[in-house]
Order: sequence, then structure tokens, then C-alpha cells
Amino acid sequence: MALPEGTQDATREPGYELIRQQVFFRQELIERVYWLVQIRWIAAGAAAGGIWILFRLETRFPLVPTLLVVLGILAYNTVLFLLWRRSEVFKSREIRPFMTFAHVQITLDLLALYFMIFFTGGIYSPLLLFVIFHIILAGILLSSLSCYLYSACIIAATAVLEVLDRFSILPERALLLQSSAFPHFDAVDRPLSDILILFGFFVAAVLITAYLTTSIRKSLRQKGKNLLKISAELDRSNAKLTALYDLVKKMGMSAKLQELMDLATRGAAGILGVKGASIKLLDNSGRKLVFASTFGLSENYLAKGAVDIERSPINRRIMEGSFVSVGRIDEAEYFQYPEDIRKEGIASMVCLPLKVEKTALGVFCVYSDVSYSFDDADIRFFSLLSDLTALAVDSLRGEISKVWFLQKAAHQLKSPFSAVYSLMKVLRKGYLGPVSDKQEDALLKCEKRLEMFGKLVNDLLKLGIRRMGPDRSALLPVDGTKIMAAVMELFQSAASQKKVKAVFEIGDSLPLILANEDLLDELFSNLISNSVNYTPTGGEVKVVLKPLSPERVKFEVSDTGIGIPERDIPRLFVDFFRAENAREVLEEGTGLGLVIVKEILDFIGGTITLRSKVGKGTTVTCLLPVAAKEESEQ
Repeated sequence: MALPEGTQDATREPGYELIRQQVFFRQELIERVYWLVQIRWIAAGAAAGGIWILFRLETRFPLVPTLLVVLGILAYNTVLFLLWRRSEVFKSREIRPFMTFAHVQITLDLLALYFMIFFTGGIYSPLLLFVIFHIILAGILLSSLSCYLYSACIIAATAVLEVLDRFSILPERALLLQSSAFPHFDAVDRPLSDILILFGFFVAAVLITAYLTTSIRKSLRQKGKNLLKISAELDRSNAKLTALYDLVKKMGMSAKLQELMDLATRGAAGILGVKGASIKLLDNSGRKLVFASTFGLSENYLAKGAVDIERSPINRRIMEGSFVSVGRIDEAEYFQYPEDIRKEGIASMVCLPLKVEKTALGVFCVYSDVSYSFDDADIRFFSLLSDLTALAVDSLRGEISKVWFLQKAAHQLKSPFSAVYSLMKVLRKGYLGPVSDKQEDALLKCEKRLEMFGKLVNDLLKLGIRRMGPDRSALLPVDGTKIMAAVMELFQSAASQKKVKAVFEIGDSLPLILANEDLLDELFSNLISNSVNYTPTGGEVKVVLKPLSPERVKFEVSDTGIGIPERDIPRLFVDFFRAENAREVLEEGTGLGLVIVKEILDFIGGTITLRSKVGKGTTVTCLLPVAAKEESEQ
């Protein structure tokens, strides 16, 4: 499946590239070719030291030829070192120059080693064992074929060396084997059968080493490929989950059902990398499915309208709770309009029920123009997306119903409330006849209760209007200083009457805020009003409005009021909630003030944090978005 947009290069990230290089032994080759150059200095030094010790033990030891071999090793190693340091080809990290470099080193080392073997006893030389290391190196760093070719060359060179020595074509054997200092290397003439047996063991050792090395390398390479495949799958899964998280977050912020479903269909097609997606919801009759949202489907395909569940076996099965995955669209009895599906270019599809618990809301489908496009992982992922979409749709439907009810109820209550409130005032002022002091007191209490009720009705109307679908196009650059000046005048008077000190700190050169004048006034008023109301006489309320960063303006209200119990802080933004100590101090209150504040901030793209301690006070900090320069100029 295609990865979501923005994640196509996920498999090219450094971690993935490192795994890719390691599993094909490329990184090992790149690192080891220079390591061989470095270790060769040590080997040459050790060889020179060993030659000197052997010469001291036996003066007839061939000092000059063996030292010349060591000098040859130092010479070609110097050339290799300079090539490595100065050649540009090794900076490109292209693999071919490194392979050539490794071949050159192994070949030169084997030539040098066989010269040393000849001067120290031919096939009887203990140095013959060192050819095994070169076979292992070739098996690890180079291809299996290269390893076996080097093995064949080693076997052939050893055979030629013994044949030449056997027929006395070469000079007399090395003096090392004729010295009394090394009796266990006595090079007496052995029968041909013994030599063949020794040579057979040598050949077996060489070939077994080559086989074991290449087999282990092949096994590790296969495991590396499997690791690479798993890593790629994890990358794709991570990309899908990240895209799903972003999608669910956007759906959670949607206030309109159509917007939410459009996000779901567009997101499903994008994440799964397929042709299109659709959501069909049950109509009021419960017998038909109506296309509620589509992505990537033509108008002609949608022109048939609602799908009759009874006449569509595939949709009937889905609504009964089964998922349907069709790898190839060739079974007409599955579909009500099979010809339309083929014309649309749909080759395979997966459909799942949109269900919340046991209630089916509709059908969610994704379509591909490739046959057998969906594997088990895709179906599991789509099932998760479908469940989350169903929950979001059900939740938003409930919220819309709740908001509709609140708005209707508040609207219906507003007219009779106004009439009753006006009549109470008429009665209390004696326009309908004399009123005793006791009656006036009772009527005054009724008026206060009605005022509280009126505030609740107004808050419900505001909340309902805002939740019915806020329009962000209404956000404009607003002068926060001007709004705060009007609010400051109102609340300084209220604080003075209560004998609470009110301090307002407004920063210079305050940038314009991306908001709405009414919303900003409501935000400022709600928070400052809370602080003034819940701060006792002699306390202090401090209001700060100043730039915080090029993108944010800080609005902070702190007080020395009653504070909020820690257990109540998580519930402050829940509808109608009021802390117990707040109800004890002030009976009036709707429990919607902070809810409105939070929704205003969510709408304009701001944030809110709250710190409080009982008996010490509360600090509320809001970060408001700064209007972009282009918007401010407009």
C-alpha cells in the first residue's frame, strides 16, 4: 500500500539506511578495508620482529629474503594508505571502489604470505595456517563466489608449491626446517601418500572454512533482509498511526457532522493510498443507506442515490455486523449496481459497519483500482479507523442534539422570563397597588433569583450558538488594548465597591490579536469577574496583558482569593460545575463561565492553564494568537 503523504521518504531516514547497509555487509566492507591497511602496519612490524628472533636463534635462517618480503608489504601498504587518504572515490560511499580495494589487498597479502611460506618450509610451514584468515575475510566482506575463487587459488598455489619442491625445481627448502633448533619441523623426505594425505586435510580445511563462512554470511544476510522488511513495515505502521492520530484529533475538533465525515473519507483514502472512500448512513426509515460523504468517487457513481439494503446483499451483510473484503469485483450478485462499480474503475474494496456498541449507524468503505489490494494489516487498520469514526460521529450527533435542545430550551424560556421579570418590577414598585415592606422584600428576592435565571439563559444561548458551528472566518485582527481599556473601567469600579485592589498591567506595543471583539470582551470579562467575585475584602486582583513571543500574547489574571480545591480543578471546564467553596461564598453563578472561556480559546487557537491553592488564590494564564502581519495590514 502507498504511504500517507509526507511519509514517502520515511524509509530513507538515517536509521533505516544504516540497517540497509549493515544487512548487506556494505558498512562492514567500507569500515574493514581501511582497518586492513591499519592492521597491516602491525602485522609487518610483528613479522619483522619474529624474523629477527628466528635469526638470532638460528643464524642460517634466510634473513634477507624474508625481510625483503616484509619491506614489500610495507611498500604496497604505503601505496594503499595514500590511495585511501587522497582518492575521491572513497568519499562517495559507492560500494564498487571499496570492493576493488578489498580484492587488491587480499590478493597482495596472499602473494606476500606465499613468499613467506616458501622461505619457511613450503607446505610444512606453520604460516600456511594464516591463509584461513584470508578465506574468512573474503567470505565476510566479498561475495560467496569470490570466497570460493580465493579458496581455489590457495589450493592451487599450495599444490604448485609442493610439486615444484617435489621435483626439485625450486631451491632447497628453507633452512628453518633444517635447523636443530626446530626438530619438530624436520623436513625429511616423506612418501607421496603422506603428502597427499596432508594436502587432503589442507584442502578440506580450506573448503570447510569457505563453506562455513559463506553459509553464516548468507544466514546473517537473510536475517538482515527480514529485519529490513520488519523495519520497513514498522515505518509504514508508524506513519499510518501518526496519520491516524492527526486525523482523529482533527475529527475531535470538528463541530459539523459533514466536516467530520469528509475528514474520515479523505483521511482513509490518503492513509491507505487507495482510489476513494465513502460513508453511507442509515436514513430515517432504517431501510436505505444514503451517501453522507465520499472521496475519489465520480458524480455518475453517486447518481443512483440511496442503496436499498434488502436489494444489496453486500450492504445487508455489513449492516448485520460482518466486514466484507472483495479482492476482485467479478461477482455481480454481491452488488445492487455491479456495472456502475466496474465503470468507476473499482477493482477491490473493503467495507465495514459503522457501529457503536450494538447500534449500526451505516457503512464505511474504501475502494482500490488494483485487484487484491488490501492485506490483513490494511483491514485491521481500517477496522480501527472505522470504529473511531463511528464513535466520533455518534459523539458529535449527541453533542449536536444536546446543543440543539439547550438552544431551543433557552430560546423558549427567554420570552416568558422577560415577561415575568418585568411584571415583578412593576409589582415591587407599586404600580399595581400598595406593597408592604415585607412584600417588597419578597419581591426583591424573586427578582434576584430571576436575574440569576436570566444569566443562565443568556449563557446557554451563547454556548448553543457557539457549539452549533463556529465560523473561523469571523476571526479578525483585534486591538486587545482597546478591549481591555473598556473592561478595566468596569471592573475597577466593581473592585473598588468591594474594597479589593485591582491592578492592570498592559504592555507597550501590544500586537493585534486574532480573535473577535465580542469574544475577547467576553473572555476578559469572565476571568476578571471571577477573580473580583471570589476575592475577599482587602485582597488583590492583578491583570496582565503583554506580548510573550512573536506568535503569542499573554493574558493573565491572578488573585488572592479563596482558591480552588485541587480535586475540583480537573472539573472546572465541565458544564454547570462549581466548586463547593465557590458556592458557599457566592450563591449566584451558572457554572458555565469557564466553559465559555475554554471554548472561546479553543475557537481562536489559544490555550489556558490554571494554578490555584485554597486560601492563597488563583492564577489563570491564557496565551492568545497574534494576528499574522498580512491580516493586520488588511
